[in-house]
Amino acid sequence: MRWAAVFLTGLWVFVSACGPAVPSAPVENTFFLMDTVVKVTVHQSEPGKDINRAIQLSADLMQCIEQKTSAHSDSSEIVRINQNSGRVPVTVSPETEWILCRAIEISRQTGGLFDVSMGIMNHLWGFGTGLYRVPEDNEIRHTLEKVDYRAIQVENGLVLLQKPGMALDLGGIAKGYIIDQAVASLQSEGMTAGIVEAGGDLRIFGEHPKRGKWTIGVLHPRDKDQFLYGIIETDAASIATSGDYERFFIKNGKRYHHILNPRTGYSASQSISVTIKAEDALSADAYATAVFVLGPDKGIAFIESMPDLEGLVLYMENETIKHRLSSGMESCFTLYGER
Repeated sequence: MRWAAVFLTGLWVFVSACGPAVPSAPVENTFFLMDTVVKVTVHQSEPGKDINRAIQLSADLMQCIEQKTSAHSDSSEIVRINQNSGRVPVTVSPETEWILCRAIEISRQTGGLFDVSMGIMNHLWGFGTGLYRVPEDNEIRHTLEKVDYRAIQVENGLVLLQKPGMALDLGGIAKGYIIDQAVASLQSEGMTAGIVEAGGDLRIFGEHPKRGKWTIGVLHPRDKDQFLYGIIETDAASIATSGDYERFFIKNGKRYHHILNPRTGYSASQSISVTIKAEDALSADAYATAVFVLGPDKGIAFIESMPDLEGLVLYMENETIKHRLSSGMESCFTLYGER
């Protein structure tokens, strides 16, 4: 069997080159959004539907939501919330309100290991700006006082950060939400099978027109020559990968990466890559971050406690990469090269 492969940050999507013919070749569009490469691919649609128009509408929708939820655009709702922290509530769109309510819910479920109020801590380390630095211990302790999802007040379209100096960063959840909305837009336009991908997150809808199931490759977090660590065979689903190789810097021989532990303010150290499979991309995106912080043992236990989640956790042991799988992932995951 021949394979074609499409690169993602953390994931690959494979398209089989054999099997029955499909009505037409996949139609795709690639663009830059959310500080990453985004690709919308439609494999199948209802007869007579304008695929290119549907893709463009989904792209426009994604851009619109990103403009509201970005922490790096002066005109965004998130920036206005941050600018008014500890002062006055800010009126936000239904999209931003819904994302924040869901973020608070996930924060409660994970005991605060997922926390969108980590914006000020991300800024302290230079993640998001590229001006990386290792803060002093006292800087981190002082900044942690302003990290608290419980101090995010959301009510009737108004958002207030109750502590002065707090800052939101929706980087660990908004991307998933935006992908979900893009898929909903495509489906409303008569698209019946395809993928929306954005920097390590993706959502698959419909059946693969040739095989039914879809094949997703999980990137190897260390070995560039081997490139892939494993393969996931799946029906329609959302998959997100968080890894310590995505945004990081090396200082005095130590790796510092952007997945920070909200309890310590330092890079989480027990995992090196986490892949989560869920029904929606928002959940996959956010829970991948939380499970990464939890580490392999507690992370897998948490996944098993959530009926709609499956996962893969990669970690180092004696300088060797090992992995743990949730029970539901065991039947659909294969190490690369063992197919």
